[in-house]
Amino acid sequence: MTTNYLVSVPKLKGRENYSEWAFAAENFLILEGMSDCIKSETVPEEIGAAGDAKTRAKLILTIDSSLYVHIKSVQTTRELWKKLKNLFDDSGFTRRISLLRSLISIRLENSVSMTSYVTQIIETSQKLSGTGFKINDEWVASLLLAGLTENIPQ
Repeated sequence: MTTNYLVSVPKLKGRENYSEWAFAAENFLILEGMSDCIKSETVPEEIGAAGDAKTRAKLILTIDSSLYVHIKSVQTTRELWKKLKNLFDDSGFTRRISLLRSLISIRLENSVSMTSYVTQIIETSQKLSGTGFKINDEWVASLLLAGLTENIPQ
């Protein structure tokens, strides 16, 4: 059971995919019944030290080996989770500006298809929201319309 879910979690490479990895990894832990290991400040009694060690090992298997140098000293799953968040969760001002620039420059003419265009807009706006920047559906719709080409095939 674990192996099937584990392969669905992308390898953490760093800042470039931290938010996607964290989302997938947390849901993986929920499926495994181990999400308390990342939420609780202490190892949950019902899980125990052995269960926490197993959970930590599962998470480590979802991390690119080049990042091991940063996490070798962590002892608990919660420590690992916090360490990775501190290292790679980029929700600062620079990240917001970068995502905002990216969002307003997405154009249909630069996309492979309409589906790809809409997906880019929605994914980028969700990433921007994840940094604490408030962006509502009206803005997303406006940006979708603004990025359309003048010559729409009929």
